[in-house]
Amino acid sequence: MKWLRALPSQCLACHAWPSQDVLCPDCWQRFATHAPFRCTGCALALPGVGPERPRCGACLRHPPAWHEAHAWMDYHYPWNNLISRWKFGQQPALARYAAHWMLQDARIQAAIDAADVLVPIPLSKERMRERGYNQAALLAQAFKSHKHQLHCLARTHHAMAQSGSTRAQRLRNLRNAFTIDTAQRHHIQGKKVLLIDDVMTTGATLTAASHCLLQAGARQIQVLCMARTP
Repeated sequence: MKWLRALPSQCLACHAWPSQDVLCPDCWQRFATHAPFRCTGCALALPGVGPERPRCGACLRHPPAWHEAHAWMDYHYPWNNLISRWKFGQQPALARYAAHWMLQDARIQAAIDAADVLVPIPLSKERMRERGYNQAALLAQAFKSHKHQLHCLARTHHAMAQSGSTRAQRLRNLRNAFTIDTAQRHHIQGKKVLLIDDVMTTGATLTAASHCLLQAGARQIQVLCMARTP
């Protein structure tokens, strides 16, 4: 990581040369602004007033499958461009930068410390062949934690593209989409699981995966993503 930062590069936001990081200092100062409050149910940014651990009205009416949700940043410029490069632009090394940034958030560090196991959302075999790597798994590994279990959760089938789908449509597409092999269940049973993905949009993928983990005997689920779609 240190030698990567020693090399000059182009800022992914303003495209200035040279930058010693993925973002130049000016863009970092401008864009790396955290929401002071996020709903612990859906991770949406909330107005800056309220209790220390707030929950929005929708999550109070319909509690999610997990105990708490964490997001580092809203999915907007330049983070949406960076995540697109990371996922679709064959730039897997960006996972290390994302993990480094996220670990500077004390709430995210505490969630990782409190978890017994870190489980990334898996890709289907078709998507894995197409992309060559799973960005959520790279993120889990980049947290430098011995707790990650990269293969205990698996996709049962290749779901259709989720872009533009409603939450109800996504949930239908993801019905029975995840499984845990019997030989892997000991990694989950009675454990506090931190479920990791790059972006949360409607939460349908994380909901389907959480139900699978709970059915396998997980004691508690928390979810963590780099970005939350506003």
